[in-house]
Amino acid sequence: MRTLVVVSPDKSDVFFANRLMESLNVVGVVVENQTPERDRSSLFRKAGKYALSPGKFIQKSLDVLDRTFLEPRQAYNRPENALDFGVEGRRLIAGEGVEVLHTKGVNAINAPEYREWMQNLRPDVIAVCGASIMKAELLSIPTHGVLNLHGGLSQFYRGLFTTDWAIHNREPECVGATVHFVSEGVDDGDVVYQGRPTIIAEDNPNTLYEKVVRLGVQMMVQAVSDLEHHQCNSASLTTKGRLYLHDMFTTRAKRKTWHQLQAGLLPNYLAKQVERDQRVVTALINDFSGKNELQNKAMASTH
Repeated sequence: MRTLVVVSPDKSDVFFANRLMESLNVVGVVVENQTPERDRSSLFRKAGKYALSPGKFIQKSLDVLDRTFLEPRQAYNRPENALDFGVEGRRLIAGEGVEVLHTKGVNAINAPEYREWMQNLRPDVIAVCGASIMKAELLSIPTHGVLNLHGGLSQFYRGLFTTDWAIHNREPECVGATVHFVSEGVDDGDVVYQGRPTIIAEDNPNTLYEKVVRLGVQMMVQAVSDLEHHQCNSASLTTKGRLYLHDMFTTRAKRKTWHQLQAGLLPNYLAKQVERDQRVVTALINDFSGKNELQNKAMASTH
């Protein structure tokens, strides 16, 4: 199964690409630039932009003070709490025969030149993690479709920072991952697998997200294998969770998310886990834990 991987340069997405190259027949990797160029104009010119808008100037000044004096003191900026996928998250490790493309511009994955590059690789399936929304022309390239790893349970949380939002909203039971076919919507395609990581009292949003990604990689590898062996049984997403956009996860929201941990969110959840999990467990589509159990039984029977 010729697999093309499309990711952003984020640690988690680079880790995703590296792990798929270890497990699947990956013929190419696209790393999509999603970072606009920095404003390199002088401080004087930047200040001049807000000369006629005193309110904006004051807000920008407060933001600078916040970043300088308050942000470094936040728990999520402590080294021991940093999101870390090791070497596999720091650089792409492409083996022999794997072509790599780094896009230019911002969110330009649908540009004709990149579409042509992908077509020339003749992929059977495209595996996505962290890329921009793909248009119909791109989705039609692989013969077996495009699969996405979404770092959330789509019937509860769609969009970005969904692990963080689940903690922010005091719903750790909704932390999980979804592998689904990509449609022209956002995280609403037919679901191949869903899974939830094991949560412990010492977890934080970063450790939980790392668990979600590692679980999601396993799910993606299995999904591609299922496609190859004509055993993929996807199901439609009948209920769509709230859509969280990039700009919604502000500094204020991030601080509240981590404050929930200080208030004992995870120990309180674990004390009533069976009860809290019930609504989520019954809503899962193609629960991956069931697939793992069957595989483990099959392996045990051969020994």
